[in-house]
Amino acid sequence: MKISLPAHVTRSLSYFFNRISLLFFPCCCTYCKKLLNSRVIFCDDCKEMIRPLVSGSLQLTQTRSMKVIALSAYRDPIRLLILAKRWSDIQAGSQLGQLLWDLSIFRTIDADYIIPVPLHWSRYARRGFNQAQEMARVLARNKGVPMVKLVKRVKKTKFQAGLAAPERQANVNEAFELVGSDLERYRNKHLILVDDLLTTGSTIKSAARVLLQVKPSSITVVVAARVV
Repeated sequence: MKISLPAHVTRSLSYFFNRISLLFFPCCCTYCKKLLNSRVIFCDDCKEMIRPLVSGSLQLTQTRSMKVIALSAYRDPIRLLILAKRWSDIQAGSQLGQLLWDLSIFRTIDADYIIPVPLHWSRYARRGFNQAQEMARVLARNKGVPMVKLVKRVKKTKFQAGLAAPERQANVNEAFELVGSDLERYRNKHLILVDDLLTTGSTIKSAARVLLQVKPSSITVVVAARVV
């Protein structure tokens, strides 16, 4: 027989077990490493360092542009979480997704499907995860909409860092294609394209141009940080 406890008892038990958990498994700020008395990503001081940017836009074609929502400029403490993928910290991707949900305007915009920018299979195999996908998973869960792998990276590209703007665009040209059989369901839908970092926008635009084939109502770019 299932027993239902009063709400105040449930809250008290949750608080008790959380305090016990913190006693044996202390939580610290992801950036400054200061010990915390609750399970949050950053302490208040480090959280104050995050300055969400005003939404920008990227011109996709002569007639279509995309809104760009970024949590922060490419600076600490967000920069640290983005670079954490280099040492295989998969949790950092989930933390970036949660921070975007908590601190950006993402929760207020229309969204039908969340689409992570994919890695080439060889890079995924080497790293073991896709940071953009971990972000997208959290955003989709909080928003209550599906995360779908609608775009596949079919071209093994060089790392964009260190390339000039024209070289970046050439590097990702024809790097993506659509996957899936039921593409009609994306027509007239609001698609959210998620990545960790936006610099010149070459990669995002290359992926978004492929999404135009399904004739969406809108494409919005959501990133943890962009270079300003």
